[in-house]
Amino acid sequence: MARPRFLFVLFDGLRRDMVRPDTAPNIHGFRQSWTDFPNSASVFPVETRVQVSSFVTGSFPGHAAQHSLGDSARPGHGIMGNSFYDPALGFDGPMDTSDDAKMAEAARRYGRLQGAHNTGEILHEAGLKYGVVTTGKIGNARLLNLNAAEHGQPVFSIWGADISSPAADFNGVIERHGPVPEQQFPNVAVQDYAATVLLEEFIPKHDADVQVIWFNEPDLSFHYKEIGSADSLAAVKAVDDAFRRILDWWEEKGREEGWQIIAASDHGQITATRQINVAEELTKAGFRVGKAIGPDVDVVVKRSYAGGISIRDRDQAMTEKVFHWLIEQDWCGLVFSRDDLKGALPMSAINVSSERAPDLYMVLRTSDGANAHGYPGLCFADNSDIPPGGGIHGGLHQHEINNLLTAGGDLFRQDHIVETPTGLVDILPTMLAALDVEAPESTTGRVLAEAFRIEAPAPFWKEMLIRAERGDYAQELRVAQIEGVPNHYLRGGRRTA
Repeated sequence: MARPRFLFVLFDGLRRDMVRPDTAPNIHGFRQSWTDFPNSASVFPVETRVQVSSFVTGSFPGHAAQHSLGDSARPGHGIMGNSFYDPALGFDGPMDTSDDAKMAEAARRYGRLQGAHNTGEILHEAGLKYGVVTTGKIGNARLLNLNAAEHGQPVFSIWGADISSPAADFNGVIERHGPVPEQQFPNVAVQDYAATVLLEEFIPKHDADVQVIWFNEPDLSFHYKEIGSADSLAAVKAVDDAFRRILDWWEEKGREEGWQIIAASDHGQITATRQINVAEELTKAGFRVGKAIGPDVDVVVKRSYAGGISIRDRDQAMTEKVFHWLIEQDWCGLVFSRDDLKGALPMSAINVSSERAPDLYMVLRTSDGANAHGYPGLCFADNSDIPPGGGIHGGLHQHEINNLLTAGGDLFRQDHIVETPTGLVDILPTMLAALDVEAPESTTGRVLAEAFRIEAPAPFWKEMLIRAERGDYAQELRVAQIEGVPNHYLRGGRRTA
């Protein structure tokens, strides 16, 4: 057998229930033929760049309950959202992880932007090669390999030569294949272009041991054209057609050359039914709210359907007051607290206990109702750019956290289902095990040994229900605990009263 190498194919935002013979026959056929993980879960907060960092580090954003916050060997990757506010940085508001200047300054102040070691670093130290083709936003390209230029590793981003790494030869690719198509809804042409760059440039020229291709659909069309609409289904078809091209190459020669394929989505989406401006509502209630803690600002809200709330000096009395007000609002769903707070759920349960975390994480309320196209999952949102009926993600509804994950190739079992809960954090340690590379101690995901052809017993696991209530307010979180794994795998959560 040829030396193993891995192609990681990511379909941004693709819901598992939209992978069917009529919507995505090629992805569906691959899932049916190889090892499928129906209980795979995204990482909270369920935003794309958190998932990127969880994949490339094999780590959660922060610690679990079993970790000491002082345990430097397992720091978590520390990317707490697509953007997040940390008063310790002293910024004038949340740090957008697509803002190069603020990311560089945060890296200087933190020491490392991603606290845990990432794929680019690990493979470079092992003398192996790593390549990335991405249609995601600027922050997506950066976080997929923060060290690409330093290590001479190729990252091709559709956003230009200054976002791509020098080794990707962006301008040469454009000369050979024409300019990147303009972004549209559905973003069909861009997906096809990315597949061409992968198949005609990266695979034959860069000889990677781990190669990533990240498609930005159907996430974009779900956001702006509604989950299940004709445009969104066209976006699903576009990534499925691109995957067919990848499978054709794989069956023709890729598999013989040792390539394994891991196909996944980073999360799903549910439908936003009504926008709530939480910062405005807090201001109306008498709190001093702003974009950054300052002389006249006690409370900062990082706006999102799953948003963070930071309190001046982490004042417990003020945190208690904000929490008590939140749970009286009918649009408030789950609330997690850094510190012990009656009625709140602990942040350790969702693996985000970190000095970078806000004082409260709040997920707006969800329900299991269906949208106009029959797809279940509805919520309030605090995302002003999302139109009524548009898709959203970030929280803990089953249809946004239950991501697609399937592994195929000569290392993996055929026609097999692994029921054990898994997640994006498990992909890196599984690849490293197959490549005979030792995972760093910062990696907290597990090796999915039960998926390999050399059979291994599935680990023991149990589901736990964590409840919290205060007065008329009650909430619950379902998590899975796997024997020997310190972190929880998320199964879903909701406000119950």
